[in-house]
Amino acid sequence: MGSRTCCRSPSPGQTVVRRHALAPPDAKGNGVVTIPSFAMHDLGWHAFQQLCHTVLREVLGQEVLSFLDNNDRGRDGAFAGTWSPLPSSPVAGEFVAQCKHTAKPGANIGPSDLAEEFDKAEQLVKAGRCDVYLLMTNAGISGGSETKIVQELKSRSVKHVLVLGSTWLNQTIAESSRLRRLVPRLYGLGDLTQILDDRAYRQARAVLDAMRSDLDKLVLTGTYQRAADALASNSFVLLVGAPATGKTTIAAQLALGAADEFDTAVVKIDSIADLQDRWNPDDRQLFWLDDAFGATQFDRSLARAWTMGGLRVSAAIEAGSMFVLTCRDYIFRASYSYLKPGSFPLFNEAQVVVDVADLTLTERSQILYNHLRHGSQPNSFLETLLPNLEVAAGHPGFTPELARRLADPAFTGRLMPATEESVSGFFGRPSEFLRDVMAGLDTDAQAALGLVFVHHDWLPSPVSVSPQDEDLLTRLGSNLGGVTKSFDALRGSLVQHIVRNGASGWVFSHPTMVDAYADLLRSPELLHHLLVGFPLDVLLREITCGDVGVQGAVIVPTASYEAVLDRLDEPYPKGDEGWRARDRRTTFLSTRCDSPFLRMWLDRDSERLAGLAEPGLMLEADADNELVARLNELGLFPEEMRSAFAAELVGYCLSGEDPAVLWNERLASILIPAERAVLLQRVRSEMLGNLRSAIYNCTEHWPRDHSPESAVEPLRSLAYYLPRTFPGDAQVATKAKELDQLVDEWVADQEWSEPSNERRSRTAGATAATANTVGATTDRSVFDDLLDGRPS
Repeated sequence: MGSRTCCRSPSPGQTVVRRHALAPPDAKGNGVVTIPSFAMHDLGWHAFQQLCHTVLREVLGQEVLSFLDNNDRGRDGAFAGTWSPLPSSPVAGEFVAQCKHTAKPGANIGPSDLAEEFDKAEQLVKAGRCDVYLLMTNAGISGGSETKIVQELKSRSVKHVLVLGSTWLNQTIAESSRLRRLVPRLYGLGDLTQILDDRAYRQARAVLDAMRSDLDKLVLTGTYQRAADALASNSFVLLVGAPATGKTTIAAQLALGAADEFDTAVVKIDSIADLQDRWNPDDRQLFWLDDAFGATQFDRSLARAWTMGGLRVSAAIEAGSMFVLTCRDYIFRASYSYLKPGSFPLFNEAQVVVDVADLTLTERSQILYNHLRHGSQPNSFLETLLPNLEVAAGHPGFTPELARRLADPAFTGRLMPATEESVSGFFGRPSEFLRDVMAGLDTDAQAALGLVFVHHDWLPSPVSVSPQDEDLLTRLGSNLGGVTKSFDALRGSLVQHIVRNGASGWVFSHPTMVDAYADLLRSPELLHHLLVGFPLDVLLREITCGDVGVQGAVIVPTASYEAVLDRLDEPYPKGDEGWRARDRRTTFLSTRCDSPFLRMWLDRDSERLAGLAEPGLMLEADADNELVARLNELGLFPEEMRSAFAAELVGYCLSGEDPAVLWNERLASILIPAERAVLLQRVRSEMLGNLRSAIYNCTEHWPRDHSPESAVEPLRSLAYYLPRTFPGDAQVATKAKELDQLVDEWVADQEWSEPSNERRSRTAGATAATANTVGATTDRSVFDDLLDGRPS
C-alpha cells in the first residue's frame, strides 16, 4: 500500500526554511473551519505517490528521489542539512518519506497497519539512513493513533517523526492554487464551490463544461508541463498534435489553472476575428480557441483572420490577456504558408507539440488507469482486460481518446473476448472500430448525430428544428421524437450535454466524432443529402469539388457540380454575416475546387471576371486576390486582365501602400518573371531612395480608431522581408534597418489612447514538480489496485 521516498536538501549543511501548511482550525477561535475534502481514494496508489512528491517539492520545498516498492531495499538517499517544517522547529539528518494510500473512502490508519514499516524504519536507522521519518497518507489518523505511531518509531531510534494525514493534505491543497495548477486532476477530486472563490468558479465553468466528464481522469504529463511553461513565459501557447492526442484536455487544464491561480476570465472563441468583440482591456482574460485553423480540414479564412488580428492579439497580451490555441498537426502544416513569417513570432516561440510518442509508459498507464477506474465498464469486463492492460498502454497506437473509448461499453462491442490480439486491434485500428460503431447505430441515432454535425458541433437544447433540419431528418428517415430519445442513449459516449455561456446544448464527445460522421457522408446514397440539405457554411468546410489534396474532405464528383453551384448562388445574409459568407465562398473557390468546377462557375455569370479585375486592399487579407491567383494558375484569368492586375500590385508595392507582392507567394505568382525582375530593380532604385514617401502613402488613410502600429504593419513586414528578398546586399539591409527606425519614429509621434493596463506580472516557473526515479524499475503495476473499492 505504500512506497518510500527520500528527501534531500539543496546542498549539504544549508538551512532550508519552509512554512508548514497546517494551521489551527480557526485563527479567531470561533469553531472549526470547514476544510474542502478531496477524493484522494480515487487516485490509485501510483498517482497518490506522485501527488505526495509534488507536495514535498512544491509546498515543503524538498527535492524528492523515488525508490519504489521491492527495489528500495534501504537505498534511501539522505541529506546533511537542516529543514524547518514548523517555525522554530528545525530537524536535521537523513530523511525518509513513506506514502500510504487507501482506496477506501473515509478509512483510518493506525499502528497495526504500519507494523512492516516500523521494522523497515528500524533497519534503516541501524544503517544510518533514517533520522527523520515522514508519513503521508490519505487515510484519517486520530490523535491517539498519531501519538502511538510517533512513540513506536521513536522507540526504534528514529529521532524525529512527522505524520501528515488526510486533514493536512486536504488543507494544503485547498490553500495552494499553484499546487492545484501543477496537479490539475485535483480539480476533479473536490467540490469546486469550496475550492475556488465565486468569481473564479463562474469563470471556470466554461472550462469544466468543455472538459465534460474527464476532469477526474487528468494525468500530469511532461507535455502539460511544457505548455504551462510556455503560457507562463509568453501568455500564449499553441498546442499542435495529431487527432485524439489530448490537445483540448491540456488546453482545458491550462485554462482552469489560470482561472484559479491568475484570476483570469476564461473566454472561448471560434475565430481570432472574435477577439475584436470579446476583448476587454480592463479585465484579465484567457482566450481559448480550439481548432484555430479548422476542425477537420484547413480553413483558409481562419488563417487569413490572423493577417488582420495578429496585432490585436499582441496588444491584448501586452494588456494582460493570455491565449491558448489548439490545432491538428496536418492542419497547422497546411496553414503555415498562409501565416506571414515574422508577423506573429509566438506561433514558433510558444508552440508545444502534443505527441503521444512523448508520453512515458507510466503516463500512458496512469491515463488508462484513470479512464477505466472512472469509466462505465463493469468490473467483470475489467477483470478480463487486466492481463492485457500493459500491452494496451505500451501499444504504438495508444492515445488518451482511445483510453476513454476503452472505458465505455458503447465502443467495445467487438472487443470481446478481451484477448491480447483484440486489444491490440482496438488500439491499432481505431478508425475501423469507430466506423463500425457509427454504422451500427440505428436511424434515429445517426440523425441525432447529423443535427450536431450540421450545427457546427453545438446543437442548442432543448432541440428545436429549422426547415433545413427537418429536411435532413426526413432524408435520414427520422423525426424529432426519435432523435430526442436517441440523445439520451448516446449521452456520455458519442455526445455530451453541456452548458456554454449560460446556454445548454449537445456536442460531440470528441472532435474525432466529426471525422467519423463525415465518413458516413461519403456514401453515394448520402452525398446528395449533404449537398442539398446541409447549411452552406458546413458544406463548404467538408467538401472539395474534385480531388485537390485536402486531407479528410468529402470529394464531390463532377456529376454533382451543378448542385454545389446552385448552393453557391444562394443569397448572402444581411449585415456583417453577409461579408463573412462572401469571404467563405470565395475562399472555397480558391482552395477547394478544381479547374472544371471553376470553369463552370465562371460560365454561369459573365460578369464574375470583371469583378476580380482590380486588387483589393489589404492585399493579403482580401479573398478575391487569392482567387485571382488560383484562376491565373489554372489558365482561367485572361492575359490582358492579368497584366493590368500585376501592374497594380507593382504600383502598390513601389508606393509603400502595400508591398505584399514582394513576399506573398500567391500574389507574386501573378507576375511573370520579367515583371518580377523589373519590380525588384525599381524597389532598389526608387522605393528605397524615398522611404519617408512610403511611410506617408502607407499611413495617409489611417483610421484614427486603429492603433498606429496597425497602420504601418505592411512596412514592418517590408523591413523584415527586404534582406530576404535581396540576400547578401548590405545596402538593402541598411535601408531595412533605416525603415524600421523611421516607422518607430512615426508610431511614437502619433496621438492615440492606448489601453493603460500594464502587462500583469505572473508567477514564473510553471514547471510541475515530479520525482526522479532512482534505481531499478518497480515490479508493481500501476493497475494493481484498479478494482479496489470500485463499485461492482
